[in-house]
Amino acid sequence: MLVLPRSLWLEVLGHCYDGLPEEACGLLGGRGDRAHVFVPCANADRSSRTFSLGPECWEAADRRIGAAGLELVAVVHSHTHTEAYPSPTDVDQASNPLLPTDRWVVVSLRPPAPSIRSYRITDGSVAEEPIEVRPG
Repeated sequence: MLVLPRSLWLEVLGHCYDGLPEEACGLLGGRGDRAHVFVPCANADRSSRTFSLGPECWEAADRRIGAAGLELVAVVHSHTHTEAYPSPTDVDQASNPLLPTDRWVVVSLRPPAPSIRSYRITDGSVAEEPIEVRPG
């Protein structure tokens, strides 16, 4: 289960809306299953259908996550018009051996209301896990 403070959940959601019409992306840092910081990133693809994290994103993660003694707990990105489920492209990206996490958080901005879901993607297999949003 991924545990998110409500303030972090709102920060992620706001970043995803700010990224429209493109997919938005970022990284969650924390310990174990608990997220403590969100690092918003620019979508290097500048696309409404795909995203990639550029070098400046990883530099920001080093400053905000690594310097705080935290670890990368999830890759976050939005789907602008589809459900919050990893696309085949997402599953392919998750197989990158240089990516230090198997957790992907997908935010759907499809009306009538946004939704956020978390997945573990390992060797092409997608398994949803619950998200607990806590006060804070």
